[in-house]
Amino acid sequence: MKKRKGCFKFALMLSRFTFVFTILLFLVTFLAHAQSSGITLGYLTCNDYLKLNDNDRIKWLTGAMDGIMAESTYIEKDPKGPWLGRCIDGLSIEQIKAMFEKALNENPEGWHAPAAIIFRDKMHVFYINHRIF
Repeated sequence: MKKRKGCFKFALMLSRFTFVFTILLFLVTFLAHAQSSGITLGYLTCNDYLKLNDNDRIKWLTGAMDGIMAESTYIEKDPKGPWLGRCIDGLSIEQIKAMFEKALNENPEGWHAPAAIIFRDKMHVFYINHRIF
């Protein structure tokens, strides 16, 4: 009986190892392929943002806003909703784009920084300075 119990534990350990190894192998393969394909896994500098055409800029801003709102929904738990949602209420995507690009053009020394971080910071400053909630 003891021998079977030991074999079962070994088989369970081996199957767990195989599962974890398979996941790690998949991740390494995916990351290597992503890097060779030019996919930067969400990292876009302000410089890269400025090289995008208008359509791609709007798509990027929409995705960045979705991410910020999802983040603040889980962190804040504010019954009024995410701060960014209250901040951009009534603004068009063109206005948001113009505000962000104005901030970028006024601060070219920050173009090397991640665009999502700069966008979040600029929108949060706008929220604090212009909105009373």
